[in-house]
Amino acid sequence: MNTGITKSKARELALTSRFFVSVLTLFIGLSPQQTLAATSNDQFQQYLFDLCNGNITPPPGVNWDTATLSTMCFNLGGLASGGGGVSANLGTANAGSGISSRKNKGIREKLEEQKEKPERGASADSGGWGFLVAPQYGKGDRPETEQENGYQSELAGVVIGLDYRYSDRFVLGGAIGKTSDRATFLNSAGSLKTSNSTFTLYGTWMPSEISAVDGYLGYGKIDFDSQRYVNIVAGSGGISGTTSGSTSGRQLMAGLSASSQKDFGRVSLSPFINFDYIKTSIDGYDETGTTTLEMHYADRSAISSTSSLGVRMSAPYGHDWGTLLPSARLAAVHEFQNGARQISNELVSAPGSGFLVATDAPDRNYLVAGLGVVAALDSGAQLFIDYEKRTQDKLLSSWAISAGALLEF
Repeated sequence: MNTGITKSKARELALTSRFFVSVLTLFIGLSPQQTLAATSNDQFQQYLFDLCNGNITPPPGVNWDTATLSTMCFNLGGLASGGGGVSANLGTANAGSGISSRKNKGIREKLEEQKEKPERGASADSGGWGFLVAPQYGKGDRPETEQENGYQSELAGVVIGLDYRYSDRFVLGGAIGKTSDRATFLNSAGSLKTSNSTFTLYGTWMPSEISAVDGYLGYGKIDFDSQRYVNIVAGSGGISGTTSGSTSGRQLMAGLSASSQKDFGRVSLSPFINFDYIKTSIDGYDETGTTTLEMHYADRSAISSTSSLGVRMSAPYGHDWGTLLPSARLAAVHEFQNGARQISNELVSAPGSGFLVATDAPDRNYLVAGLGVVAALDSGAQLFIDYEKRTQDKLLSSWAISAGALLEF
């Protein structure tokens, strides 16, 4: 067995694990938030009509805020059952009702030319530390549908990781990530700010010189702050104003992938398959404000389970200072679990009187394409930049760029 090739291969595959956490964390941060639109406005109008006309009564043992309800009904005196006139934007505050269905495990560059170079330093022996820092930026767009409002979102974040290569075939490490996202909803519906802090354990095992298995296990803490604009026209009066909401949630993440590599001269092709799982749980909360239309949102959870099948292509170019490795990849993603759901909504002033509204089902199949470049310096440092785009998804379009450095010591 060629020990030199095996050690350099291990370094190449270790690099993939160090990089995947940056893209993983970014796209968890880019979670699409479901936002109910026209259909829910009609249902909300009917709900208000029924409340004000005594068609809905308090459940046994439940007390309503009759003063607030009386003020609301007085201001809605001209509201008719059904029809238009309501812009409630209920889903604008439905923090976390959607979850990320894009969790690519990374840039996956193979520094293939290093197997031609002499071994260097600690990373060429039995082990070596690696330190990763990766700033990130991304944007997402969702069109308006009959069921849900659309939005435009913008995200920025950073990932810091530390790992250790225990042997020529095994790397284990951890990373912390912090992302901040702001979604602005169409039709002046409001906004949603999301802050996501994650911790991820990750590893790479190399069963042979041309194959690798990667895995990760992570936990995320999410904080949500929302603003929802309300505008209801009723006869000569109505209600307008802004409500605010704040809550938190958690994400459990796990994934496994396998890849192999085949050389065709300078070019390397690497087919891969990924499996990813994310469970998101959101705490219930009450909105605050003075509109009399503040809503209560119950606890909720959702699960996303996806598989990705794709291929990466790379080709190294040697220079005096080191090696430049451009790469490209394309993957087909299938969502197994995350589906349409019924969300319960009710006024804070009228607990136990909720009504259900439906969300869109996610697009089950879409594509993810990416381009990246790694500069492997002779000093041992590696600089990288990666761009990735989600496409062929009828409900969500997003792109993200991740750049940073990997230092071995």
